[in-house]
Amino acid sequence: MNLSQLYYFRKLAELQHYTRAAKELFITQPTLSGSISSLEQELGVSLFQKAGRNVELTKYGSEFLGYVNASLEQLDKGIAIMKGYSGEGDGGTIDIGCIVTLQSDYLPRLLKLYSSTNDHETVFDINQRPSQELIAGILEGKHDVAFCACDGSESGIQKIPVAEQLLVVSMNPDSPLAAKPFLTPEDLIGQSIISYREEVPLGSSVKRLLDSYGVEKVRYSYEDESILAGLAATGSDYAVMLDTFFPHTVDDIVIKPLYNNAEEQRRFSHMVYLIYSEKNYRPYCVDHFIDFIREHKLDLSNANHIYID
Repeated sequence: MNLSQLYYFRKLAELQHYTRAAKELFITQPTLSGSISSLEQELGVSLFQKAGRNVELTKYGSEFLGYVNASLEQLDKGIAIMKGYSGEGDGGTIDIGCIVTLQSDYLPRLLKLYSSTNDHETVFDINQRPSQELIAGILEGKHDVAFCACDGSESGIQKIPVAEQLLVVSMNPDSPLAAKPFLTPEDLIGQSIISYREEVPLGSSVKRLLDSYGVEKVRYSYEDESILAGLAATGSDYAVMLDTFFPHTVDDIVIKPLYNNAEEQRRFSHMVYLIYSEKNYRPYCVDHFIDFIREHKLDLSNANHIYID
């Protein structure tokens, strides 16, 4: 067994296709096939099995992949650190998935701060997706890390709280509640409410919150703040939504803070996380970035906020 065989095995496990794996490894398909066959003979188990035109890991291959990823990850880290000592290292490329509402403010400031404290240049490949797609992308290895919402039901995911977004209620200027300085959940009882789809993490969190206060007349049907703000501004519904840049671009809209009650006046807050896979291989530059995020994670000690997720 040699180091090349382990790298070949990892790439084939990732792509599950001999031709594409060989192409990315800059070797011929027979060379790759021979290397994997030799590795299987040495281990005494089959690592792959046919799946149509592709291949897939056997149960032995899946278990072995965990050991290979851990070993190569440590090796790559050591190489990167040594190159860093010698001045020969580079920052590498980090594939980041991100929800749209963090891309105009939070993420640019974060990446600028990271780059200013990092000795080597790091390239960031940013991909915008909804939270559910980002979570799936992390588990499938499409992204190294992602900034998105989570509802706590995701398995195989590690998360770090990084930002918060406040809940507000948007409405038409002629709405009966538009004159109030703020709203509470009790104000919404009996009103016609719209909010996010239940199938998305934020929608399920909002539903749990409103259910706990007995707010029942709610249509959980919408994807994001842009459509919610537009409907609230032009109709009679009240939109329970996040205070992002979207509603502030809509004409003739009234936006009110949502407090838990008139006495305490605590705000409801939605958390955004950096997430990454527990099992997927991570190069040194990605782990370095994750460590940086841990040092700059969200302070959850604000007593004036109630976190809904």
